[in-house]
Amino acid sequence: MRQFLAANFPDELRGTGNLLAGLEGPTNETPVQKKWREAVAGRGWGTPTWPKEYGIGGLTIGQARVIEHEFANVGASNPIGGMGVMMFGPTLLEYGDEKQKLEHIPPICRGEIRWCQDYSKPVPDQT
Repeated sequence: MRQFLAANFPDELRGTGNLLAGLEGPTNETPVQKKWREAVAGRGWGTPTWPKEYGIGGLTIGQARVIEHEFANVGASNPIGGMGVMMFGPTLLEYGDEKQKLEHIPPICRGEIRWCQDYSKPVPDQT
């Protein structure tokens, strides 16, 4: 983990936060940000506890905490996140069919796609 961070985490991103959590997201990512996101995604560490069968983490909660700890030690943030990781992905993992999971989970975990969820209450009948 420490060797990976030494080789892949750029000093210029120290303390910059999660790139996908902001409004700008990956559409405005720099080449340095993209390289960091791809390095983390390549290890499955963007979503470390999600099921391995979708080409991602498959780690235990304890192992994921080690990743968080080591990221924090060097001032790195997980570059993968946002609504896809926080809301849509977990919902899809719980209720989606296998085809939907295979199509959507890997790009969410690589930070290649962003999602938004919108909720509204039913409009009362106006008749």
